[in-house]
Amino acid sequence: MVFLKPKIFFTLLFFLCLFLTFNKHSKDKGNSYHGVIWSDAAGYYVYNPIWFVYGNNASAFPDSIEAKTGNGFYLSKDNNVITKYPCGVAILQSPFFLASHFLAEPLGYKADGFSRIYSFGLFIAGAFYCCLGLFLLSRFLSKHFSPFISIAAPLLFLAGTNLFYYSIDAPGMSHVYSFFLFSVIVYLTPAITLKVELRHYLPFFICIVLSVLTRPTNILILLFPVFYAVNSRSELIARFKIFASHKVTILIALILGSLAAIPQLIYWYDTTGKLITYSYGSESFVFLTAPKMLQVWFSTNNGLFTYSPLILLSVLGINLLIKNKHCSGYLYAGIFLLISYIFASWWCWWFGCSFGARSFVEYYVILIIPFCYLMERSMKNKAGRIILVAAIAFCCYLNMDMEYYYDGCFYGGTWDLETYLKLLRS
Repeated sequence: MVFLKPKIFFTLLFFLCLFLTFNKHSKDKGNSYHGVIWSDAAGYYVYNPIWFVYGNNASAFPDSIEAKTGNGFYLSKDNNVITKYPCGVAILQSPFFLASHFLAEPLGYKADGFSRIYSFGLFIAGAFYCCLGLFLLSRFLSKHFSPFISIAAPLLFLAGTNLFYYSIDAPGMSHVYSFFLFSVIVYLTPAITLKVELRHYLPFFICIVLSVLTRPTNILILLFPVFYAVNSRSELIARFKIFASHKVTILIALILGSLAAIPQLIYWYDTTGKLITYSYGSESFVFLTAPKMLQVWFSTNNGLFTYSPLILLSVLGINLLIKNKHCSGYLYAGIFLLISYIFASWWCWWFGCSFGARSFVEYYVILIIPFCYLMERSMKNKAGRIILVAAIAFCCYLNMDMEYYYDGCFYGGTWDLETYLKLLRS
C-alpha cells in the first residue's frame, strides 16, 4: 500500500502534527507559561535573538522581556544576556527563527525575536524534527524488523509516550531536538561500524557535538554506536582495531564536527571570559550515593512509567532479549539503568514543571528497539497479538488522556495518588 511507504507516511504525519500543534496553541495567552517561549524554553531559544537581532547587548532587548518569557534568561548589569542553557537547541531552531524573522514585518508582526510569529516557527520546528527523527528511526528499524513494525513502532511511541507532549505542546524544550539528533546517530551507526568513511563520520560527530550542546548528559548516547551489534569480546576488540586503523579519517571528522561548538565557546568567552564554563551554578548531582530511582520510575510527580507506561513494554522486551541470550539486551538494559541512575542523582530528579520523565524522551530512540522485538515475538501467535494490542491500546489511551489536558505542572507530592488520578478524570 502506498500509504505504508515511509516517506509518504511520515510526510503525512508531519502535516498532522502541524495541525495538532497549531490547534493546541491557538488559544495561548501571551507572556504566560502557556507560551512556547517561556522559562527553560526561553533560555534555550534566546541565542537566536542574540545571534541575529540584538547581539549580546542586554540594553537592546525589549523592555521587561525577562518577566515576559518566564525568566529563562536574565539581562546582567554589565549588559550581557545570560542563559545557563547550552546553544544546541538554538542552532537547530535557527532556520525556523530566520524564516519567522524575515516574514515578521511583511505579515504585520514585530521583528523583535519574541512576537507571536516566532512561536509559529517553533511549532513548525517541533513537528519537523519529531517527524524527521521518527522517519530516520523507522529506516534504522527496517534493517532489523518487518516494514509494518518499523513504521508502527515509531507511531506508537509518539502516541504512547511524552514524546508527543514535547513535540506538540512544548516544542521549545530541548527534548524533541535531542530525539532528532539521537535518531540521526542511531541511523548512522550501522554505517560507521561497518566502514570508516568521512561522509558518515562527519554528520555523526556533528550530531554528537550538537547533542552535548543540547543536553550535556546526551554524551551517553555514545554507548550505543560503540557496542552496537557486538556479541563478544573479540568483536569489540575488532571494532576498536577498525577505529584505530582509520584514526586519521576519524580525527578529521571529529575536528570538523567540533566546529559546531564554536558559537557556544564564543558566547561563554564573551560572558565569562572563559572558553568552557559550567553554567548551572550550584545545581548538581547531589543524590549520586542515594539516587531516587523508584521516584524517577514510579512517582506521581513525573515518574517515567506513571506517565508513559508504554515504556514498561520496552523493559519487557529487554528482559525477553536477555532471556533469549541476545547480547543487545544487556546493552539496552545497561543504558536504561545508567541513564536512570544519572537522572535519579540530579538535585531536581522530577525535572520541574514537566509531563512525565522528560529526561528520558531522547532515549526512546534506544528503548524502541526492545519494544519492536517484543512486538515481533508477540505477533507470532494469536494470544500474544491480542494481549499486545490490548496493552498498547491501554498505554496509549492513558498517556494521551493525561497529556492532552495537562496544564504544564504536577501540583501534587511525590506519591500523591489522589492528585494523579484527577489527571485521568480531566
